[in-house]
This record gives sequence, C-alpha cells and structure tokens, in this order.
Amino acid sequence: MIVKARSFPYSLLGLQALQRRIPKNHPQFDNIKERVRTTAAGVNGEKVLDDVFTKYQFKFDHFIFHDLNLTSTGKFQIDTLFLSSRGAFILEMKNIAGRISFPDQWNQMIRVLDNGQTDAFECPSIQLERNCYLLEDWLQARDLSIPVSGAVVFTTSRQRIENTRPHLKILFPNEIPIFLRKRELTPQMLDTKTLSYIVDQLMKGHVDYNPYPMCEALRIHPTEIKSGVFCEKCGTLGMTRIYRGWGCNACRNVSKTAHRQAITDWFMLISETMTNRDCREFLHLPNNYTATRLLGELPLEPNGVKRGRYYRFPLEKMILE
Repeated sequence: MIVKARSFPYSLLGLQALQRRIPKNHPQFDNIKERVRTTAAGVNGEKVLDDVFTKYQFKFDHFIFHDLNLTSTGKFQIDTLFLSSRGAFILEMKNIAGRISFPDQWNQMIRVLDNGQTDAFECPSIQLERNCYLLEDWLQARDLSIPVSGAVVFTTSRQRIENTRPHLKILFPNEIPIFLRKRELTPQMLDTKTLSYIVDQLMKGHVDYNPYPMCEALRIHPTEIKSGVFCEKCGTLGMTRIYRGWGCNACRNVSKTAHRQAITDWFMLISETMTNRDCREFLHLPNNYTATRLLGELPLEPNGVKRGRYYRFPLEKMILE
C-alpha cells in the first residue's frame, strides 16, 4: 500500500518563478533555465515510477513511501522506499536520455546524446550508497537493524546503457514489479509489529522539503529580481493598480487576482516573511490600506502588531488555484 504520496514539486514552482523574474541578461539566467528543464523532466520521471505502484498490486504486505525526507547522521531524500518483511529497498530515479556509460577509472556517469553532446554526471551509485547508509543510521538510532539495499531506475526507454558497475543494480519501470516479487522469495526478516513501528516512525520523521526562498540558496540578491505584477493573460510585467483590480497596458486585460501570484513569488524567491512595506514596494501599490487588504486575501499567517506586523506563507498553502 502507498503510505506516503509524492510531495508537490515546490522546487519546480520556485524555479519557474525565478525564470520569470530574473533578467535575461543575468549571469545565472541560462543556468536557471536549464534547472527548470531538468527539474521538470525529473517530475515527469517520478510520475512514471508512481504509475508502476498505482497500477500493480502486490499480494504480500508492503508499504511504499514516495519522496521521503529524513534526518539521521545527515539529511537525505529518498525518491521511493519499498518496505516489506524482507527489509527496506530504495529506488532512486534518473530521467536522462541518451547513451549511458560508466567509466571504470572515474565515479561518473557519461551521457552522449544523438547530436554528439557529451555530459558527465556523478555516478548514481554514490547517491544510492549514501542513502542506504543514512537510512541504516536512521534505523539504528531507533534500535532497528534491518537489510537496506536499492537500485537506480532509469525512467525512460530512450536510454542505451553500454556498461554498468558490478555493484550497481539498474532497473527500468516495467522490471520493478517482477524484481520486487522475486525479492519476496528471500527469508523473512521483520514481523508485522516491527513493520508497523517502522512505518509509524518514518511518517513521524518525514519533513516536507522547503526550497524557499530560492534567491538565498542560489546567491541572487533580491534587488536583481524584477518586481511588479504579471498579466495573467499575456504575461506582460507591469500591471497597474486600478479600482479593486489590475489593468494591463499591453492587452487591456483586467484582473482582480493578479497580485496573488506576485505575493507568492515574493515568498518563493525573496523572503520567508513579508511586511506591509515589502508588499507595497514589490507590487507598486499606492498606500498601506491597499497592501493590507491584498495580504488579507491570502492564507497568510500574521505575526506582530502595528508597525512590527509581518506575514508568513505556510508551505502547504502556497499552491494557488
């Protein structure tokens, strides 16, 4: 059974906001654009793996955790954890197209595209081995010692793998159910009570990853971010405040809610808090009253009083409809 579903891709949402609001001549623009592409590809790859466990029904007791964030002797994130009476099995996803090879002399993975472009990545065995060790540490801290192993899953059939490392298990999505079913033929290591305890502890230990504010992590100064309100219809930046709404000078669109994305962008990119003054300056508002009213329309958490008042945006409420 799926105990924990995949978390919302907050990083992708933030990177898309950053790409919208950073000047195209900024030194990091191309890097951010590439991050958006690779993160979106990773999200699509996650959906492939999620579909495997949604469609396939195992006839033995098992527990599936997607996108698990834990802390033991270090913080670590597991793409998918499969837990059964035989132990814990980690699945780390890679959504990389092209011809894949693993040089004997380096801990790298080399990808060659059809156009001849060659890229080098850290060997996925390093991440997988690290996560196995950290999960073992996490279990041992709770007086548990169970088998922990794993595999790397290439989520697209466009990969051509020329060679592999002897100690690295590689699977494609359609192979996963068969592999896990055969794994259940090995001796049982955990009883039902212990399994239930581990499941409970994993859920208590998980904390959703919060990548915001992204400027801090990417070392981009807030003054480098373009302020203002984007038009929801044509995408032009610089809507002006009109009576109880926003007007776009480019396409003449009128919106009552365009400010919501701008305020959300502030929390994703610049700061975990926003004051009335921050709101006025970022949205180019005429007065305190308008800023207060617009801030009150969103599910923000107010703190402080009068001039010391500021707002926080809970991560789980940051998805705007």
